[in-house]
Amino acid sequence: MPKVKRPRIAGPVYDDRDEAPAAPRAQAHRPSRPARDVPYSVAWFRDRIATYALGTIICGAVMLTVAAWMGGTLGAFGQRMNNGFNVLAGWAGLAVKEVNVNEGLDVNLVTKVREAAEVQPGHNILMADPYAIRDRIEKLDLDVGAVSVQRLWPDRIDITVEQRKPIALWQEHENGGAWRVVDQSGRAFAETDVSKYGNLPHVVGANAAEAAAGLVAAMSAYPNLAERFEVAYRVGERRWDVKFSGRADVVVLPADENLGAALDCVNLQHAQTGLLDLPAQRIDARNSCTLAIQPLPGAPPPVSGDA
Repeated sequence: MPKVKRPRIAGPVYDDRDEAPAAPRAQAHRPSRPARDVPYSVAWFRDRIATYALGTIICGAVMLTVAAWMGGTLGAFGQRMNNGFNVLAGWAGLAVKEVNVNEGLDVNLVTKVREAAEVQPGHNILMADPYAIRDRIEKLDLDVGAVSVQRLWPDRIDITVEQRKPIALWQEHENGGAWRVVDQSGRAFAETDVSKYGNLPHVVGANAAEAAAGLVAAMSAYPNLAERFEVAYRVGERRWDVKFSGRADVVVLPADENLGAALDCVNLQHAQTGLLDLPAQRIDARNSCTLAIQPLPGAPPPVSGDA
């Protein structure tokens, strides 16, 4: 069998003039950047902070250990610390010598105020926070109104308290509703047994609570009217219609700024003619001292000179 020659495949032709690929150039070694020096003042401050932090931790641990060793709680240890501060304040002339409460208060309320203040003669006046004292006293809600606390250097605390006094029973709506006891500033007491205050004047109306103090004060100047005063209705948030005991149904009073003059006139006419015992449906006292009387239906009109 004849031999067949396999054709030779030519390989790639290289040109001797072509340059061989250059070997990768080794990168020059760059020296590392030297660390930046820390300023001496910063290093000193950093070291001191670390020292103080460590000292605080150690002192806290020592205090806890001492408190446990003394057989008491940490609160007892704190009390001993406060006693020590009080002694130091006394040496420095900053110990409380007087805690004054304003006059005119009930004895029981004065006792409650002093207890709530939690400041005694000999205490460190620097530790007597007026705002904290005021907040504690104001929590005596049933008896206390406005509170003022002054820290007078170097050794005195003055406490001024407005005692809330019940002056009237208030009903917000004329068509009915609950009665509430109000004080001289028109604030209603939160929890009060209304049945204990049935002898107080009754006022009715949305604005009646705030205005009651002015009416009660004006009425107190005329005992004959005050003892007959039963209920007052607030009209237009500016004046009163008042019901007195007697045959007269209602007395119409003027605006608050003229209230005193009108009551003076009504009091005078009642003393002279028995005005409030007349069979009147309406007595209008809004026009100076000229009274307009509307008789009850079927009642004879008042005779001349009665009003």
